[in-house]
Amino acid sequence: MTLIIHNEADRMLYWGDRLSQALNVDLERRFAVYGVTPAQFRLLAALARRDADTVRGLAAALRLDGAAVTRLADRLQAKGLVRREPDLTDGRSVRLSLSEEGVELVPLLDAEASAHERDWFGPLSYSELRQYKLTLAKLLQRTGSGPDEVWLRRDLQ
Repeated sequence: MTLIIHNEADRMLYWGDRLSQALNVDLERRFAVYGVTPAQFRLLAALARRDADTVRGLAAALRLDGAAVTRLADRLQAKGLVRREPDLTDGRSVRLSLSEEGVELVPLLDAEASAHERDWFGPLSYSELRQYKLTLAKLLQRTGSGPDEVWLRRDLQ
């Protein structure tokens, strides 16, 4: 029996990873100007949207573990972008919020993230973009956490 080992570049996962890496490298480069990482931006944006204000709540909102959120918050606090304050209703808990600098920075980062998406996905026609989004949604249904209908209908911002 001959053992056949496929070339890695013959696999869908390889090309999905390549795209994901390229997107992340470009976004990291864009955010480096502001001194933050894409992961730090996600935390800042979640605080700005008021998705949650505790480590536990943010971990659930961002689909990260609590330790990762704590590390992100530590770095952002050291940069003066996030504040920690005791929870007055629960002495064991800490509330996170954006500092003034964080409040001013989030819209700049959000605009940069939107420009990033337009640069990468803008060359696609409307129907190509729609098909790409539908394909992503279909594949992500397996995880139980795919995008909602609003995202599917939304154009690039």
